[in-house]
Amino acid sequence: MPIHPTAVVDPAARIESDVSIGAYSVVGAGVTLAAGVRVGTHVVIDGRTTIGAGSEIHPFAVVGGQPGHLRDAGEGTELVLGARVSVREGVSLHRGTQVGGGRTSIGDDCTFLASSHVGHDCQLGNGIVMTNGAFLGGHVVVGDFAVLGGGSVVHQHCRLGTMVMVEGNCGVPLDIPPYCLTGGHRARLVGLNEIGLRRRGVAPEAVKALREVYRLLLRSDLARPEALALARSDFGATPECARFIDFFASSKRGVARHGRE
Repeated sequence: MPIHPTAVVDPAARIESDVSIGAYSVVGAGVTLAAGVRVGTHVVIDGRTTIGAGSEIHPFAVVGGQPGHLRDAGEGTELVLGARVSVREGVSLHRGTQVGGGRTSIGDDCTFLASSHVGHDCQLGNGIVMTNGAFLGGHVVVGDFAVLGGGSVVHQHCRLGTMVMVEGNCGVPLDIPPYCLTGGHRARLVGLNEIGLRRRGVAPEAVKALREVYRLLLRSDLARPEALALARSDFGATPECARFIDFFASSKRGVARHGRE
């Protein structure tokens, strides 16, 4: 196991035999590092933190740090990363709080570019990309394959649906439905992420149906209950549309509006 002699690794940490740990890194007692994990120099991994197989942690990242909560230091809580997660320079990933469910969870194949941040109790799916300086407040939920542009900031308790794309330097104070693009200083919906839909192999017929659902729920003059009922009756049999409709209907925080500021 290639561990640099200047690294400080607690004997209670659970580390697979092929894990590498670079110079001056610190690994705490509650940490579990699965097969093939690569930890760079000057990294801190603390708390009850599990890092999945094949993941890489680059210099000056802080993984499993104490949550940024004024009255909850996260005693006994955890951070769980999936497989093949890339954590770049200066990233901070906080574990959960006792009052927020106790766990921050990150799926497989996610990428966190330099200086991005995931707050306490966030729940992230698979294949998510957070570009340089993107921030998630506490309790944020992010669906699979979402992309957050550089400098974007998501308010606590917001939800971002699957394959959402958030413009750089964009503040997100409300929920963003699946498959949508956002723009503006405070996030507004500007249409569907059609390039992302095509790249993920979503059928053209489903994309066409999604356009109609988007129009009904976000651009029509229909009252919300009427628009939801019509969208569900006409397009609910398409899985992508059903996901969009269910997300919209279940929003507690409110959904961002269509149109640039």
